[in-house]
Amino acid sequence: MSLEPLDRDAARARLRSLAEQGLIDPARLDDELAALDAGDGTALALAQQGYVPAGYREDDPLLISAGWSSQRRDGSWVVPPYLDVQAKGSNVRLNFLQARATTSLIQVEISGAMGNVKLILPEGWAVDADRLRSGMGSTRIRVDRQPAPGCPILVLRGSLAMGNLKVRYGTRGERRRSQRAAARVS
Repeated sequence: MSLEPLDRDAARARLRSLAEQGLIDPARLDDELAALDAGDGTALALAQQGYVPAGYREDDPLLISAGWSSQRRDGSWVVPPYLDVQAKGSNVRLNFLQARATTSLIQVEISGAMGNVKLILPEGWAVDADRLRSGMGSTRIRVDRQPAPGCPILVLRGSLAMGNLKVRYGTRGERRRSQRAAARVS
């Protein structure tokens, strides 16, 4: 596919705009720009149509579902504004210690059946669980309700049936491992 220089410049500007809005992971932007320059039709479609990955629209949250096997997110990952966490028959563990939040407000819909949900947050992050209904399971939240300046807040809603919810800050060992892992990537 051959693009005219003006079309390519417009597509590059559109991709940069999507990255600035948090709709494309900034780490992925360079790959998309290189693909666009190589004539990749997928990169052009992203630039023209503004493809939005899961989690950036309320009606299309990032789904993390544990049916019969556990699900976890660890390491460096981008946290979109909308998450749908389902702990049906197994456990979900989300470690935010190396995560990068794209917004200051993260909406988390929790559907717990028999599985447990564990959220591990960095210092300064906060949780509001006023919209979360508990069933037979327990809810243990050991983080602040108000975020530190520049840190996000997770607003939890939904319901737990027989599963448990635990929200806590990272332990000293978890923070140390996270810092070592981040240093290796740098």
